[in-house]
Amino acid sequence: MGAVLSAAAYAQPPIKPEGLALRLTVVIWITAIIATIVVGLRIYVRAWMLRRARVWGWEDTFAVLGYVAFLSSSVFAIKAAYYGLGTRDTGLNTFLEVRCAEYLLYSNVIYGVSMPLIKASVVFTLLRITREKKYRWSLYAMQFVATVMAIIGILASLLYCKPVKAYWNPLLGKCGDFMVVVKIGYAWTAVGIFTDWACAVIPFLIVRKLQMSRRNKTTVMVILGLAAIASTATIVRAPYLQYYLVTANRLYWNGYITLWCQLESGIGLVAACLPALRKLFSGFFDGSRNGSNPRSKQYTPGSRNNVSSHLSTPLDSLSPTGKTTVSAGKWKRLGDDNSSTKHIILHERTITIEAGSISDEEKGKEEPWRSGDN
Repeated sequence: MGAVLSAAAYAQPPIKPEGLALRLTVVIWITAIIATIVVGLRIYVRAWMLRRARVWGWEDTFAVLGYVAFLSSSVFAIKAAYYGLGTRDTGLNTFLEVRCAEYLLYSNVIYGVSMPLIKASVVFTLLRITREKKYRWSLYAMQFVATVMAIIGILASLLYCKPVKAYWNPLLGKCGDFMVVVKIGYAWTAVGIFTDWACAVIPFLIVRKLQMSRRNKTTVMVILGLAAIASTATIVRAPYLQYYLVTANRLYWNGYITLWCQLESGIGLVAACLPALRKLFSGFFDGSRNGSNPRSKQYTPGSRNNVSSHLSTPLDSLSPTGKTTVSAGKWKRLGDDNSSTKHIILHERTITIEAGSISDEEKGKEEPWRSGDN
């Protein structure tokens, strides 16, 4: 009978998503497109723009792997929406429910794979800018807990029914107590919220000690702390976990859970990539900063005017090995382990001069110096 049900289910044509199912599909598509653009830009910056500096690191690898998992989970979530996810029972039949449950399981399991990978990208980014043991061990512990919790959640989903196919086709086997899966889901959610906020707090503790201007410190803290935004989706999703146990309109309520799961991973992925994209906008920010004062201009050799220094911190240029490069007449020191022990991420010095009027008294003082030149 199980084989007959499976054959009939696979012969069932998809339905047109409406209501929540349609909103679910649109949101996932938009999130996936944005994530694709951002990850593509990250690969361009790290693998092409900075190829000579060889800054590609584990955080970039984990971001790409997390993106692949996120995209795969999104594909299965959309397919599930075409077979009943986000649709009430009145618009479904048994065959649609079988197909939907299968795609939903695939989406949930791959979502479980994507989250620790995305978290690892954030963690390894933070590990680049600190050598203090208390922060490094905190980051390692956070990543370990998040990974273990994800593994437990994945195993709970896959081992709930024997064989696994019984998860979507109950005629093929037997399933255990689903309350165990629900409890693990709550624990997983709590761990996700905690680690997301830890990823926001730790950058503040690290960067506040660095030798940077207040403006750059604020920029770095905001960029590195954006991962906490993903916790918003996690918090919103938490109340919907109770609907795992309902029998009426179960796939409809699961639509909300899937929606917030995909938003959580998508937002987390985008936030994890933002620090690497600063290189794309560094020219704009430098130009705005230097051009904001009409009396300031770029330093040129031989100028006799007073000079002032500005510091910049291109997070995208952080490198495991110390390197120094010159770009557009400005020296940039790429961060390394030695620099991080001194609480210096990067050092970019732009020399500017102030052009202003000189009083008669100052001109008189300047004449002997001019004569000496002649």
